[in-house]
Amino acid sequence: MSSWFLCHTRPAARLKLFCVPHAGRGASLYMPWRTLLPDWIELSAVQLPGREGRLKEAPLKSISAMADAMAREMEHRLDRPYVMFGHSMGALVCFEITRSMRQRGLPLPKALVLSGRRAPTIPEEAPPIHNLPDADFVAAMSARYNGIPQIILDQPDMMRMLLPIMRSDIEAIETYRYRSEEPLAVPFFVYGGHEDPQLAPSNVTGWALLTSGRFEQRLFPGGHFYLQDERDTLVEALVKDVASLSLACEGNVSAGVR
Repeated sequence: MSSWFLCHTRPAARLKLFCVPHAGRGASLYMPWRTLLPDWIELSAVQLPGREGRLKEAPLKSISAMADAMAREMEHRLDRPYVMFGHSMGALVCFEITRSMRQRGLPLPKALVLSGRRAPTIPEEAPPIHNLPDADFVAAMSARYNGIPQIILDQPDMMRMLLPIMRSDIEAIETYRYRSEEPLAVPFFVYGGHEDPQLAPSNVTGWALLTSGRFEQRLFPGGHFYLQDERDTLVEALVKDVASLSLACEGNVSAGVR
């Protein structure tokens, strides 16, 4: 088995769902989705180097390195149609993976579900933080993303273990530079929290310009990490959106959430 994926194998599933985590997190983020997805969707959660079961490996420090490595790993797993979901950093990775797939002449996803991230064409306005001293970096992460649980902040050993991963991921985000290419012929579903500044109207419009296919937006209660509190509602919306794609509807698949 590949170290790049945690899979909930369903040999009879008609569609694969590849999920890429946000900065600092691993594939386990998506494991609770297993009981929410219908039988016709197989979950493959991406495990990037440097976290969870790959903790001893050096983390990748650029979005392009993550995307190119993932495209190579996925090339041999595209036996069925697939959709990609990514949150925050994961949304950027999904977008760049799809462009890498197009360059390689590989099958493209039937849709991208891009969560909690402004369009890649819009540069970061906030000052970089990945090179700050540890205490300042943690404070900046907490203030900007509110994404480090208090239970981890209260455990110095855990923080020391996670800091290199967080720094590398934030470095990847802060050093990312969009390269102009033709729009992708792939439907885009842009998800986010009502209170997330990443999803300001102008930021969402930027995504619409990067696809020549269908474009829709879904907003949920909450901020940047809405997917934690709104998990069931999010998965239900994702399943319905995927079921609305003509290919996913073949064979009388159900749009219902289990």
